[in-house]
Formats: sequence, structure tokens, C-alpha cells
Amino acid sequence: MLAVVGQVLPLAIAGALSSVPIAAVLTLLLGGRGLGPAVLFALGYVVAVFALTVGATALLGRVLLVRLPASGAPALALSECLLGAAAIAAGWVVFRRPVASGPNRWSRLLSSAVGTVRPVVALVVGAVLAFRPKSLLLASGVGIVLAPADLAPVPTAVLLGANAVVMTATVTGPIVFALVGGDSARSRLEQLRAWLAHNARAVTVVVLVLVGAVLVGDGLGRF
Repeated sequence: MLAVVGQVLPLAIAGALSSVPIAAVLTLLLGGRGLGPAVLFALGYVVAVFALTVGATALLGRVLLVRLPASGAPALALSECLLGAAAIAAGWVVFRRPVASGPNRWSRLLSSAVGTVRPVVALVVGAVLAFRPKSLLLASGVGIVLAPADLAPVPTAVLLGANAVVMTATVTGPIVFALVGGDSARSRLEQLRAWLAHNARAVTVVVLVLVGAVLVGDGLGRF
């Protein structure tokens, strides 16, 4: 059980360090429309992240990795190594992109769109953002860890729930901070948004490379 937690935790933390949903929730919080849209956005994001990870675990457990042991399975080890290599390659692609002096085009479009949507639409946007390529990669990584682990249903459900909580903590956290901090929290959130706009690329590269290293290391350990 603890070994599985140790494998899932780095992936959950990597999911939490996703700049796109953080930027979106900060835009909603700082848009002068109250907490409602941000709360709905976070709700959609949390539910979708949980559902995506559950779906990946079920798919890998019942279709792709049926009857494979958690260790000593070359196919399982190779799958994890390939996922890790894909993460490292994605990090290299992001690293090779030209450095922008400010927020990139995608971030500007996202901020503009999210800042003007109706509250109910914010719920849908939150759910859709959970299905980005990086999220799919991380959900697959969690599924590859949990599917062959042969845990009881309750521990598996607890791990999936805890994974979703950690992955989405950087989206729900600013909302809690805004609720508790009141008006004084606004300047801190604005500073965070400005920092994120200039450092999102570096964070993405580091996270992808670390996730890739973790997945490749776990995969090699299964041979």
C-alpha cells in the first residue's frame, strides 16, 4: 500500500503544478464577479480529474493490463517507460519553443474567455480543462500504478480520491485563500498570476521531465 502511495504521490503533485487551470481560476477570482464562477470552475475540474483517473484505472485494469502482475511484467514495464519517455519528449518540445516576453497566446485567449463566461459555463470549462494532454498522461500513469496493484476496492477508492484532491489543490487553494483572506488576498493572488504568467513555461518543463523520470524509473523497476 505504501509503495503504491509513493508511486502515485509524485504524479499527483505534478498534476497540481499545472499552470493552465491555475491561471483560469485566478482570472475568475480577480474578475470582479465574486466567488461563484471560480467555485463552479473548481467543482467541474475536481470532478473531471477524479472521473478521468478512475476511467484510466478501470480501462487499464480491465482491458489492457488484465492478469498482469505488478512486477515482473515486461508489457507493463514497457508501457510505463513509454509514458515516461513521452513526458520527457513533451518537456523537450516545450523547452525548445521560443521564449515569450509575456503570457503566451493560449494563456491570453484562456484568460479572455474564462473572464467573460457565465457561471454555469465555468463549470463546463473546468471539466474540459481536465482532459488536456498532460492530464491524460498523468491519469494514465496513475492507472498503470493502481491497475496491477491488486488493492481492495476501498483503498483504491481512497487513493483515487486523495489523488484528485492533491492534483486539484492548486485550483481549490486560491479559492479558499480568497474566501478566508477577503480583500487583502487580492494583491497576493495578483502577484501569483503575474509570476505564473512569466514562469509557467519553466514550471511545465520541470514537471514534465520529473514525471517522465519517475515513470521511467518505476517502469525499469518492474523488469
